Amino acid sequence: MIQEGPWKLHLMMVFAMVFWGLSWTNAKILGSYADAPLITFWRFVIASVCFFFIVKDRVNLRLSKKKLPIVVINSICMVFYNYFYFKGTQVGLAGTGGVLVTTMNPILTVIVSSLFFQQAITKKGILGLFLGFMAGSVILRIWEINFFSFYNSGNLFFILASFSWAAVTIISSKTKNEIPFLSYSFWTFSLSVLVSLPFVPINNLFLVFEFDLTFWVNLIFLSIFAMALGTSIYFYASTELGPEKASSFIFLVPFMAILFSIYFLKEPLQLSTVLGGIIGILSVYLINAN
Repeated sequence: MIQEGPWKLHLMMVFAMVFWGLSWTNAKILGSYADAPLITFWRFVIASVCFFFIVKDRVNLRLSKKKLPIVVINSICMVFYNYFYFKGTQVGLAGTGGVLVTTMNPILTVIVSSLFFQQAITKKGILGLFLGFMAGSVILRIWEINFFSFYNSGNLFFILASFSWAAVTIISSKTKNEIPFLSYSFWTFSLSVLVSLPFVPINNLFLVFEFDLTFWVNLIFLSIFAMALGTSIYFYASTELGPEKASSFIFLVPFMAILFSIYFLKEPLQLSTVLGGIIGILSVYLINAN
């Protein structure tokens, strides 16, 4: 029998992953309007403002100086992730990015946890890591790879995004019993506004107000549903379930990303992406198997 708490949390995670799957299509559309730093900045602005009104009467948002460094570090990693995420979708395929990043995240999380936090890896986990590398190689079409195609396909940015998000997952899991997750989410988004601001040319800062309704619909979805709601649910799951099990829910995102990119963007369905995604999901299952 599944307890009520975990059951609700699992259902929340499913909805969060659907939001994230659609977010790859949103990001691709936004990339046709502006560069990654500008979109990253405004995404955090909208997310932090929205989140403030959601939590202001539910939690004490005061953050002690002692807890500030870990939130700042997480904000930096979040900004890096968003930059690589937007840059990758701007030059590459949204569907491929959604599969590659989300299948590599859990694998990289386990590797980093093992190397730096002495997290034990089972025999099934070792097999899962091996399959994970195979999955990444197939998605990247490594047999065709050279530096220029690697860069122009967006895959370099997708790989860097995976490393950034693995850091976010592990950092978030270390805040359990130290910072309430709602307060943690709010300050992460808010400080990310300050971290991302220096990378936006000041004369372009308000360029977004010249864009049309399509831009704003996609930006608001990314900021409110995928980030303010989806990412906060993910932060909470990282503290309650642990980083490895929380990251395993990401295996739902690849299929959502592919379906949305085919439907909305008319992107081609690449056999290597599907095959690599299936192998990646199997690897994540083995890594998280008891």
